[in-house]
Amino acid sequence: MTIAQDIMSKKIITIETTSSVTEIAKIMNKNNISCIVLTENEKPCGIITERDYLSKIVAQNKKASDLSPTQVMSSTFITVSADTLVDKVAQVMLENKVRHVVVIDKGHPIGIITITDFLKHINTIIIDSDEYSKDLYESIFEEHEYWDRQ
Repeated sequence: MTIAQDIMSKKIITIETTSSVTEIAKIMNKNNISCIVLTENEKPCGIITERDYLSKIVAQNKKASDLSPTQVMSSTFITVSADTLVDKVAQVMLENKVRHVVVIDKGHPIGIITITDFLKHINTIIIDSDEYSKDLYESIFEEHEYWDRQ
């Protein structure tokens, strides 16, 4: 069975909530990533995504320098353990209507899973599954574009 650790992106960046929103945007741009995990005292507490910037800053005509990371971060912050089955990860994403799930090991983020990670690894998921959940993956690929969050 394929687990979260098998399909996650290991390129994950964390930053303390004391950083500026502008600094976070620059780090995301420099590293070509769609989100960054926020931490307080090195513990994950939230996530800021490109969609958060669009919906909470750009669309509302606000200045990034006037906001703190906690004002911009997604209110829904979903984590899974590294050994969570990918079918369960997909189900969690569908139920919570989120595009990013942070993979945690011993309380620390070690990776991130997005819709793209499912697409990259769909052949492995299908081959490695006893009962491939075709409907589950069709739903996640079709529904993600309509989700308001993340």
